[in-house]
Amino acid sequence: MTDVVLKFDYIDDEIQGPEFDASGRMRVGWVTAFAVGNRRTLLNVARIRKVYAYGGQLYILYDAENVERYSQYLAQLPPLAVELDFDVHYQRLYDGDCACKIWRFSISTLYEEERFIKKLLGVEAEMEHSLPDASYPLNFTLIPVNIMLYTKRIDGIAVVKNPRFKSCNDEDTYEGKYVVFADETGFSLYRIKNDVDIKQLKKRLLKNLLGHEA
Repeated sequence: MTDVVLKFDYIDDEIQGPEFDASGRMRVGWVTAFAVGNRRTLLNVARIRKVYAYGGQLYILYDAENVERYSQYLAQLPPLAVELDFDVHYQRLYDGDCACKIWRFSISTLYEEERFIKKLLGVEAEMEHSLPDASYPLNFTLIPVNIMLYTKRIDGIAVVKNPRFKSCNDEDTYEGKYVVFADETGFSLYRIKNDVDIKQLKKRLLKNLLGHEA
């Protein structure tokens, strides 16, 4: 078998034809993966090693039983692609007195922004504040970008110490070191957990952004 990276727009979550080994682990189960132009193929969830995302698309590290079968989906993993969590679980559906069990392949984007910060800047950060688009920064300037992860589009990025915002007639200062993301809904403030030099982090941000927008 060969590990390959496959690129798709999305993957349907319903698992078809699941089969299990003696320990109850799924050894076969097929999901439909869709690519540009409505191309589609089946993936065995038991062969999916990792799931990444960038540019609004999924990149699947897959243990291919036949590489040629997936040749039209082969891709290189983008440098800023972030790993997403996934799992296999079942859902019970009821129709009157009857019930059936549907198996699902679930991809979580819960931590995609934090992991993008880790990939971009090499620091751990945690979401701490969310501000509406009526707010605007007072003591720093955002770097305009056009970056799409999987579900999150980022229009501006800044690394700042003690960011200050004005909203209506109020001004608020958020003490600490933050990575600030801007999108069409407003601002997201991620507190940096590491003890870092903010000037060096700004230099790293500018260096790593060059050529990586998508």
